[in-house]
Parts: sequence; C-alpha cells; structure tokens
Amino acid sequence: MKNLLRTALLALGVLAGTTWADATDELSKLLQPLESLSGDFQQTLTDERGEVLQKSSGNFSVQRPGKLRWKTGEPFPQLLVTDNRQLWLYDPDLEQVTIRPVDDRMKETPALLLGGKVEEIRSSFNVSSEKGAFHLTPKRAKAPFKRMEIRFGKDGMPSTMTVRDSMGQTTEIEFSGMKANPELSAALFKFDPPAGTDVIKDE
Repeated sequence: MKNLLRTALLALGVLAGTTWADATDELSKLLQPLESLSGDFQQTLTDERGEVLQKSSGNFSVQRPGKLRWKTGEPFPQLLVTDNRQLWLYDPDLEQVTIRPVDDRMKETPALLLGGKVEEIRSSFNVSSEKGAFHLTPKRAKAPFKRMEIRFGKDGMPSTMTVRDSMGQTTEIEFSGMKANPELSAALFKFDPPAGTDVIKDE
C-alpha cells in the first residue's frame, strides 16, 4: 500500500522565483476552478541512480473534496479508490483489498492534492516556483514524499508531476486526455470487493 501511495499520486507549476506566499496563491488560483478532473497517465519509477524500476499507465478521476479513483494497468494492476472517508487499495492479482480510514496523512499524497481543499495547501506545504514549475515540500516530517513538482500546460491543466520519496526514488507522471470539471458518478469513488476477495482492514 505504501508503495502505491508513493507511486500514485500529482502537484503544479507556472511562475519563476516567487516567494512562498506568492507561489501558494498562484497555485491555488490554478487549482480552484478544478472541482473535478479526469484523464490518463503514464508513470515511470526510477531509483536514486536514475535506473528505471517500473513503467505503467492507467487512468484517474478526482473530485473535490478528497475523492479519487486511480487505476493502474499492466504489469502490476492496482486500483486505489477513496470517498474522502475510506480508502480502498485493491490488488486483483492477489485478490486482496486493504481498507483504511482517510486521515490527514492521506491528504498529503500527491494525487489527492488535486482533489483536496485548496485552502489546506498553505497549512500543509511550503510552495515555491521556479522555471515554470511549482515545488511543494511537506511541512510534516513524516509525509509520504519529500518533494513534489507540478507543471501545467498552456490549457491550464496539470501536464506532469514529479514525486521524490525518502528512499531516493522518483516517480515521473505524464498526463494526457485531461478533462476539466467532468460530471462524475458517486459510484466511481466507492468500491465493492468482488466475491472471494480477501479484505484487510488497516485501522
């Protein structure tokens, strides 16, 4: 589960050389109009030497506040779903789902940032902007990542995200087919385990 949360998940960028306060304000302005968001992604995980550990692709849907569906395909299919109260992490190969409550730590994960409360950015992250990218550093020492970078395309949509974790690994996420404010069914953010699935509750 920790590996998926580290791999999963997104942040933002457009200015250069601004103060934390200015960068936070600019980031908030970009995120504020996005009440919901959906698209496809390609992600590459590399180690501290830059060697590729894993490549995968998938699709996602996110809705404010805090609702997310992040589906990764081959070679290691996984599905992460949260309704802002519970989180389900389903591994179809293992026929296993882990269920845990959503807490403040979960709200710091990159993907959930896109569907979180904009006003929480200032309290959770130090934000700077340089060379067309927003850099977010968690204020909490035990956050699930050390640093995140987000860039936006000319259409104002997130285009890439780079996440660096405490083990020196880096996840590069490239977005495509992005749709701003699509109508999303509430059912997308619920998960009913298939018959025969082992259920693990992580309290």
